[in-house]
Amino acid sequence: MPKYRSNPTPWPNGGYYFLRFIQFICSIGTIGTLSYFVYYLVRARFGIPYEFIILYVAALLSLLNIVTTGVAKCCGALNAKFALAFDVLILAAWTVAFALLHRAMHGLIFSDCTDGHWGTAEGNGVYVCRLYKATWAFAVAAIAFYLGSVILDIVVIRRVGNHKYVVANPKSMQQTKQYTPNYQQDTSYGSGGLPSHG
Repeated sequence: MPKYRSNPTPWPNGGYYFLRFIQFICSIGTIGTLSYFVYYLVRARFGIPYEFIILYVAALLSLLNIVTTGVAKCCGALNAKFALAFDVLILAAWTVAFALLHRAMHGLIFSDCTDGHWGTAEGNGVYVCRLYKATWAFAVAAIAFYLGSVILDIVVIRRVGNHKYVVANPKSMQQTKQYTPNYQQDTSYGSGGLPSHG
């Protein structure tokens, strides 16, 4: 019985998984730093800045997107247009969240994390400064690598549109030769209904 090859994937696995891995790191890093801030803000009975909430939502949506598209790709069912729609949505969420975060802390991003700038209260000032900068960096990296995913999605859509990836064996389950009975042979009653050989 002949063996048929499975369809080739239009996704370059190396590029796809590299982008998703960095996006995963950025999302987890952002959630981790924000969780630290939120914990101490709640503990001190301060309100949680809406910039943090929007950034948190962007990171959670990013994780959901990574899991959803990852499972779809492993099952061979990841549609490039579907992936593009979600990647654009997540890119927009990260961009808005980053813009709000940058506006709120623009004067702190390029300052030195020293006791002179951040004080020495309980010795946490420098640590908080570094976490702020880490959160900012995670957001920048997430935007950059989601932009990379959008570009990759567009490349894959164009590949599929150029018919470089078609069904491997479109006729594998179809009958390729139709049987036609030979009515020229003698199948009379006298021969028992069997073809005559003499």
